[in-house]
Amino acid sequence: MPGLFRLATVLLCCWTFSLADPARVLFVADSCYATRANKAKGDKANRSQIDKTINLYKSLLQDSLLAEKAALGIMRSEYFRIRFATKNEKEKNKLIASAKTLGDTLHARFPKNKEMTSLYATITSMWGASIGPLKAVKQGVAARVRDLADSAGDYQILGRSHQLLPYIPLILPWPDKELALKYLRLAVKNQSKDPYSYFFLGELYFDRKEYDNAEKIIQQGLDLGVRTDFFLEDKRGRWHLKELLKKVKAKQN
Repeated sequence: MPGLFRLATVLLCCWTFSLADPARVLFVADSCYATRANKAKGDKANRSQIDKTINLYKSLLQDSLLAEKAALGIMRSEYFRIRFATKNEKEKNKLIASAKTLGDTLHARFPKNKEMTSLYATITSMWGASIGPLKAVKQGVAARVRDLADSAGDYQILGRSHQLLPYIPLILPWPDKELALKYLRLAVKNQSKDPYSYFFLGELYFDRKEYDNAEKIIQQGLDLGVRTDFFLEDKRGRWHLKELLKKVKAKQN
């Protein structure tokens, strides 16, 4: 049955030209997104599949009843396209810039949608990295990402913000490594199905030279396995966990 369902959703993506009813378009867009890993090579997705998905969602933005669902679908798909369907850094930076601009509009339209806010925060963080750390700090990108993550209750992003950003008096005075630990522990508790919750906390333990804690949390992440509906995401997450575990083992020996 799972194979038949996957085949059916792939076929639906091929029939979009005949759809006129907005609810049917949303159904097909969601089906295309569900099969976004179809025909992937390694951890790279089929670009045409995710491009088609985004175009379907965009066609629904003027529908007052479906616009918020379409907007969330766009942000999910843009994030996936950036991470899994780009060929090089130049192309990725272009996609990040366009997704960030679109995210500005969609977040302003639906500011209470927490998942959309988390995705917007992540893409804004990517955009900040792409324009350069110093320029991003001057433009207040780091604080913006922190505030978005806080409003969405996204402990992964909050933890990473405190973990990775340097403390700079007067310029960037709020990053706190102890808060990073607090938030990343909460991410493991509240975003427990995502292997990156374990990877980020494991990396922080590694940086703190707490190698036994790092090994324990990494193993918990690896024990999750791979979710069929997040195949490429979890596949890459497991690779990062395994590489981090190698570094931990090297320090323990």
